[in-house]
Amino acid sequence: MGNFKAILKLGFVVYTLLLGFSSFASKNVDRLAFGVNKTPALFGEENFLGNWKYSAENVPYEYAKGILFISKKEGVLTVVVALRGRESKAQDVRVEDNTLTFYLNLEGQIVSVSINAEGDKISGKASSQDGVFQLTGERRLDPE
Repeated sequence: MGNFKAILKLGFVVYTLLLGFSSFASKNVDRLAFGVNKTPALFGEENFLGNWKYSAENVPYEYAKGILFISKKEGVLTVVVALRGRESKAQDVRVEDNTLTFYLNLEGQIVSVSINAEGDKISGKASSQDGVFQLTGERRLDPE
């Protein structure tokens, strides 16, 4: 009978240890898993924030080059387009499916813009009643 009690005690201790290890493992499974990354990819608004030099093809001279100032203040994404000698604030700015879209009112004409960012490069298009125009650009790195 003494042997049986010793085996029963040993079995209980082993069972308790296994339960402890399994609860530890289930609480820390994300830390122990290799290759699992739960952080979202940076293809949201954060990917577009900053200043961007851009150029457009086949447009009038005053619209061919400029700077996009993209910022987020108090949860609101804003875009200001600096053209030669003036600035224009974008309307209906949003990011969906890794694409930044907005509208500009340039001299009474509505221009729809959609841009994709990949690292420090942007590409996209601007559409108006005059047609569709390709845009390219790169992040503007200002000295600190």
